[in-house]
Amino acid sequence: MFGWFKDKIETFKAQRKLAKQVDPYEFKKAAREIRDLAVLAVQLNPRERDIQKLVRNILVEMERLAELADRPEFRRLSTGKRLLLRQGLKESRDQLLESIESAPSPTQTLQ
Repeated sequence: MFGWFKDKIETFKAQRKLAKQVDPYEFKKAAREIRDLAVLAVQLNPRERDIQKLVRNILVEMERLAELADRPEFRRLSTGKRLLLRQGLKESRDQLLESIESAPSPTQTLQ
């Protein structure tokens, strides 16, 4: 009896976690964060044209994603597709963080 109840609670928790992961608000929040990281990457590498072009593309795509997340069509996407999109956003975020971390120091003086 208690095992069945425990299983039901665990299933409910897993469903709530999955629902939170694929919620449109979470995608908008991730898009905003990636946009901010992209702007920061340009500020840290102002001379590199490749990064500037890439960041412009990122800014446009994140704006489109934020707009798409507001539409009812986004809610109709399957959970699997939204999870794949979420994974792609996470990878993009990680790549931007690596780019920011590998940027050269703006000054030679140690802080």
